[in-house]
Amino acid sequence: APPPPAAAQPPATKPPASPAPAQPAETSVPAPPPVPTPPPPSPVPETPRLPAAPAIEGTYAIEGSAAEVQVRRLLPDVYHVTSSEGWEGVGFLEGAVCRGVYRRRVAPGTPGSGLGRLTIEWTTPDNPSAQVTDPKQGEITQRWRRLSDSVQRPIEQPRPPTAPPVEGAAAPGRRPAFGEYVYVEELPEAITKVVPNYPEDARRGNIEGTVLVQALVLEDGTVTDCRVARSVPGLDEAAVECVRQWRFKPAMAKGAPVAVWVAVPVKFTLR
Repeated sequence: APPPPAAAQPPATKPPASPAPAQPAETSVPAPPPVPTPPPPSPVPETPRLPAAPAIEGTYAIEGSAAEVQVRRLLPDVYHVTSSEGWEGVGFLEGAVCRGVYRRRVAPGTPGSGLGRLTIEWTTPDNPSAQVTDPKQGEITQRWRRLSDSVQRPIEQPRPPTAPPVEGAAAPGRRPAFGEYVYVEELPEAITKVVPNYPEDARRGNIEGTVLVQALVLEDGTVTDCRVARSVPGLDEAAVECVRQWRFKPAMAKGAPVAVWVAVPVKFTLR
């Protein structure tokens, strides 16, 4: 007998499709703010250049007088002035003006007239004007005229009429008084210079300048005493402390070392 017919199978059904995942909504990201461009740096102003110092070394005639003056350079900005009228001075040149100290030369052992001020203006290099403040005579104003090279000659070192011979001018171990004239043939020469310590108070206060120190240099080249001839408040003590540590080749007279006062400029600058 034939097999019975197979039972009808229900049609296959597909499982329901899973819903597609939701896509995140698109969000717009704001653009970053523009970076500000810094302004260009301001140009640095150029430091004004100081006019070149005039050439002042040489011999000058004092107008209205037969006397002459000789100017000699000791250091880059320090000059020694000698007059046949019997006085001398030391100063340092700033621009066209030389400022320093003045004294009259006297016989050894004779009390000096003390120190005065010396100001020379070289605005007209060949015809400078000088102003001297003498402790006894007061202010003296002179006009100088540069002599040509053909007539320049060394100025003799005049001695007062009461001065003893040169042989007795230097006494070993003698300490000249401040401002006293001492005959020398060679001035002291610095061989060891100590840089000054800049005081912090002066540095914070932007204080600068040049202190002129008068130092007593002994026969062995050491400094035993100091006086401030030109002051810069806030810097004087540091200048004196510095100069006391300097060492010199001593001054010489008749082949022997002698003690003598010498001007030492000490410059303080923040630049």
